[in-house]
Amino acid sequence: MLKDKKILAGGAVLFLAAFWFYIKPNYMDAKPAPVITQEQIDASPHPTVMLGKPVGEEKKGNAPEGLVLNLKAPANAPRYVKVIMALEFERPKEPWLGVTGDALTAKNVEFTHHLEHEMPKILDAVATVFGSKSAEAIGSTEGREKLKEDLIEAINEHLPEEKVEAIYFETLITQ
Repeated sequence: MLKDKKILAGGAVLFLAAFWFYIKPNYMDAKPAPVITQEQIDASPHPTVMLGKPVGEEKKGNAPEGLVLNLKAPANAPRYVKVIMALEFERPKEPWLGVTGDALTAKNVEFTHHLEHEMPKILDAVATVFGSKSAEAIGSTEGREKLKEDLIEAINEHLPEEKVEAIYFETLITQ
């Protein structure tokens, strides 16, 4: 009988020790909310949508990557541009803190799918802006910067919520 009481007392001591050192600090004590600095928010990535490149999947078939669009030119000498570009959107309300690598790719694919219903409007705006530019106009650095500004303005006119902040050309070839 005395032995059973000692075992019971020992078990109670072990339970109290486990409670005090493991359960209480991990589950019961109030934890302060994480402090997020403005530097961390500024360093967080922006949602990015690629135009002219497959999204979240491998390239299928022999189709070349890139959007091929008409440029402003006489009918007897048409000019074209092949472009792959990244549309960088404003930072979301909840910044993507600590998101890198494959997780960032997955977030961008999810964001692209979120914009899927707006994609025809975006592509139409892109085609319209490129169709108003000549090869000579986009051949200079200043011309490409003006093209980016015009694209941002035209695309943002069609988007009700998200807004494009910057555009980066991965490929821009005129012919």
